[in-house]
Amino acid sequence: MRVLVVEDNRDLQANIARFLGADFQLDFAATGPQGLTLALSHEYDVIVLDLMLPGMSGIELCQRYRQLAARLVPILMLTARDTLEDKEEGFRAGADDYLVKPFSLRELRLRLEALARRPVPPSGRRLTVGSLTLEPDTGQARRGERGVRLNRTEALLLKLLMESAPEPVSTATLAHQLWGDDAPESSALRTHVYALRGALAELGMDDCITTHRNKGYSLEARED
Repeated sequence: MRVLVVEDNRDLQANIARFLGADFQLDFAATGPQGLTLALSHEYDVIVLDLMLPGMSGIELCQRYRQLAARLVPILMLTARDTLEDKEEGFRAGADDYLVKPFSLRELRLRLEALARRPVPPSGRRLTVGSLTLEPDTGQARRGERGVRLNRTEALLLKLLMESAPEPVSTATLAHQLWGDDAPESSALRTHVYALRGALAELGMDDCITTHRNKGYSLEARED
C-alpha cells in the first residue's frame, strides 16, 4: 500500500515511519503546497492529511485536491478537533475519515487498511433521479447549471440512495456497502449523511434525503 502523509510534525513523521515503514510505502510532506504537489503527481492508496499545515491548510489542500485529481483516493484527516461541526467541515472538504490527536499508531494502521479496502464507486453510466444527476466515476453531482464534487464515501452513499429511490435503504445495508465488515461506530453513517445533505444543499436540495426511523434513508429528488 502506498500512503502519502502530509504532516509538519517531524517527530510524528518519524514515529509513523518506524511503525509502518516495513509494510507500507510511505511518502512524507511537511507543507500544504508540497503535499498537494505529491498527491497530484503520484498514485496513492490513501492520503493522511493533517489539518494545520504551513503554506496551505489541510482543508484547503483537501478541497483543491478533490477539484483537480482524477481519482477518488480516500483521505484520512488528522486533527485535534472532534466536534460534529469540525468533522462536517472536513467531510465537506473531501475527507473520508477522521482520526483525532493524540492517536494510537496501531489505530492509524487499522484505519489505513480499512480505507484501502473500501469499495470504490464504480465507473459507469450517469445516474439521474428527478433533476439530480451523479457521475459515479468522478463523484460529480449536478442539478441544472450547479455542480458539487463529492468525496468517495459521499459519492457511493448517494449512488446507493439514487439506485433505490424513492424506496429507503436500511442503515445496515448502507454501512455494509460503505465499509464492508469494517463498519465503524454507528454515528459515522449519520455524520456522512449529514455531510452529504450539506453538499446537496449547494444544489438547492438540502431536503431531498429523508430519515426513516428504524428503517434507514431515502432520496426523493424533485423535478425543477
